[in-house]
Amino acid sequence: MTLISNQDSLEEGFIRSALEIIANPGKRSSVVARSDHQTVRQLLDQAPRTTLFTQSMAEFYLAIPRRQFEALKRAHSNPFAKSVGRPKMISKDGLLTWFGLVNKSVHAMAGKLEGRLGRTASGTPFIVMRDAKKKINRIVSHAGITTLDLDAIEEAFARGARISSLGVDQALMLPWANPAEKRLWRQAYRIYIDRTHAETVALLDRQELDEATVISPESIVS
Repeated sequence: MTLISNQDSLEEGFIRSALEIIANPGKRSSVVARSDHQTVRQLLDQAPRTTLFTQSMAEFYLAIPRRQFEALKRAHSNPFAKSVGRPKMISKDGLLTWFGLVNKSVHAMAGKLEGRLGRTASGTPFIVMRDAKKKINRIVSHAGITTLDLDAIEEAFARGARISSLGVDQALMLPWANPAEKRLWRQAYRIYIDRTHAETVALLDRQELDEATVISPESIVS
């Protein structure tokens, strides 16, 4: 298998998805030029369940980089195994059904999974378990199956990972099925907070410096 970075893998899927899902050449060129991933994911969300996906499109839609996707295919079933022709393609319905089964297998779950697979308007969701009153009682995993991979967790967080309507900060207040994964999400969240804080302080410092160098009219002596 050719080695490919996470970024290159998802960019390949983005371009392929844009070609398949946007019929208008002008609009497609504009979306690709802007690298507008959000628009393409929204179009994939809205596409019928019969829409055909290549593997690169599936990687982009589910936000699973190539090396992770290949590992899932080896450890579980290959959803493209029965596909014919080149490139191999499967329906959106088949892709999401496979992804749900992978999640159940990864987490040894016998019950029904709650939470949308794929993307939502507010980001990539987590898979959750609910009690009889439909309240979230346990976080199972991120929908990208990022278990014990800090790099992938940071990427998922940067893309707007969410649990239903909960942000990551709120999700960390809930119990998780895998404490080790929760620790990695907490670590990634700390990194994000530190980075955001540093960027905010730098912005304030630049503003203060810019304002200090402005010469007011009163200070000009004619």
